[in-house]
Order: sequence, then C-alpha cells, then structure tokens
Amino acid sequence: MRVTVVLPFVNLTGGIRMLLDFSNHLQDAGHDTTVVYPYWPYRFHLTRAQQWTEFWKECRREATVPWLPLRCRLLRVPLIRAMFLPRADVVVATAWPTARDVTRLPANRGRKVHVAMHHETGTGPEDRIRAIYAFPCYRIAISNVVRMELEQGFGCTVMEVVPSGVDPSVFFPDGQAEKNSVLLMYHPDPRKGADDGIAALSRLRVRIPDLQVRVCGTVRPDYLPPWMSFEFHPDDTILRRRYSTSAALLYPSRYEGFGLPPLEAMACGCPSVTTAVGAVPEYASDRRDALLVPVGDIDAMVARLEELLTSATLRSRLSAEGLKTADRFSLPRVAPAFIAALKRASGSSQ
Repeated sequence: MRVTVVLPFVNLTGGIRMLLDFSNHLQDAGHDTTVVYPYWPYRFHLTRAQQWTEFWKECRREATVPWLPLRCRLLRVPLIRAMFLPRADVVVATAWPTARDVTRLPANRGRKVHVAMHHETGTGPEDRIRAIYAFPCYRIAISNVVRMELEQGFGCTVMEVVPSGVDPSVFFPDGQAEKNSVLLMYHPDPRKGADDGIAALSRLRVRIPDLQVRVCGTVRPDYLPPWMSFEFHPDDTILRRRYSTSAALLYPSRYEGFGLPPLEAMACGCPSVTTAVGAVPEYASDRRDALLVPVGDIDAMVARLEELLTSATLRSRLSAEGLKTADRFSLPRVAPAFIAALKRASGSSQ
C-alpha cells in the first residue's frame, strides 16, 4: 500500500507525534509511506506578516523532524497540490486546512482519509472549519469522545475510532521518583488549563513547603512563580527522565481530543492527577491507574495531589497499574489498527 500523510507542519504536538509514529510503523510494515508538509505555512491564527516570517524561517531550515527519528520519506513541498505529491493508494489529512487541500486532490493521489483529532475551533474561521465535516472522505476519530462530538454536534459520519499510542522504546521507567516532585506540561492555549495547574500547585505549596515543581513545554510562559523551574522543548530522553523522576504528573487540561501525557507518564511509572478530559476516561480509571478530577476543579487537583504525594502505597499501586494500561495502549498494539483502517479505506488487502 502506498500512503501519503499530509501534515500542516512538523512541530511537536500530540497529534503530529501520533501521525509520525504511525507513519514509522506503516513503513516498518512494508508500506511505501511519505510524510508531506508545506513550505508556505497554513494561516490558522497567523497574520499575513507572520506567515511570511514563518515561511522564511522554514526556507532556512533543513527538511527534517529534529525531535523524532523518522524512518519513512519526508517531503517538504511549496503547497499541498497534486503536482507536488506522489501517487498513492491513500492520502491522510490531519488539521482542517490539510483536509481542505487533500479533498481537492485527484483520485490518483489516493483515497482521502481524515484523521480527526478534535474540533479545531479557534484555529481559523469557524465556518471553514465546520465545512470540512461535509467533505467526502473516510473519517477516523482518535477517541470515542471525538466521534460523539463530530456525529452529534456536526452530523459528521465517522467510520472508525483508532486511539493514539505510546512508544515503549521511548517512554519507560528511567530513574527513581524524587520526594514531593510534580511535573506540569505547559502550553499557553487556554484549553490546556495551565493557569488551573499553576494555581493548584501554588496552593499545594502552602501545604507542602518543600514541593518541587518542574514545568516543561514547547512555548515559554510569560510568567511562572520563581520557585517553579521551566525546561524549554525537552527531547524525548529528557522528557522520559522528567516523567520517571517525578512523584506525580499534574494534567489540568480543559479540552482534548485524546490527552497523551498521562499515558506517557504511565509508561514511565509516574502516577497522574488528571482532568477527566478527552480520551483520558477511555484509557484510565479513577483510583485504579490515575486520579481523575473534574475539568477546572482546582480544589480537587490540590486535594488529590496532596493525597498522592503523602501516600507511598497509593503511588505504588497507581504506578503498577499505569504500566499495565500503557502496555495496552503501546504503539506495537495500536499501530496495526491504524494500518488496518487505512487498508479498509483504500479497499486494499495488501
């Protein structure tokens, strides 16, 4: 099977990681796989001047994914147009602008597949975002909650659900957890809930004065309390160590299509206090392998973190069960389902 995966960019996000991991597994399984992304950046929320700035930055960069070893072909093209893309059996779109471009491609560029990460409100004109749900393509959602959102909210038909997965060759226990240490993943997008997380940790420090907070992210925060350390764009080796040596992960997200960090933390033996958001309740169960709290409930975050940090028995039990959950959602188990879905989309038995 010949597969083209069209990405809007190759910056590190959960959705981009998922598609690149699946692309590697497609290639390893013997499928001719090409990942494509454009020189000219999609508008999203950028001004025209910012688009030009990003374009010139891209022109000066090598066409590579510096944060992930890619085993398939990577192709950077001026625009997502038929003249720049290879012939294929399947062409996969991700973000809404790529879905618009992919559905305009001729049939010889592949059967159109849209992998829906979530409804992308706030990333462009709402009418153009909603319009993609009427496009004729084979649609795959990354969680049951996304499937319900698209079908019930927008009358969009979703053919399959294929969850994201965690790579056990990247995320595994790598060090001992340090006392009263909490990891927080930071992003300024309000839907990520960073403000809730910072507020909860600030309150927790009053109860646990020797609390250590590590903050990691791909965007530098405008402000953090001076007692919180920040690490910019850690690579996977460093991130694995941060998960492994933290007594807890706080995941305060307000809206997700999937929600990968708690699963990555589980694979590293780090228990999580996480909002019941996205697919988290689909792979995690409260008090079995994680502690789940309502979205936006800062008091509950503080209480559950304090309980977790002061109970070695609870941490040990959640860690052990979390490793089992991470194994069920490991890439070697999940990627074949994605490959099978693409085969069904293309009508191929190969």
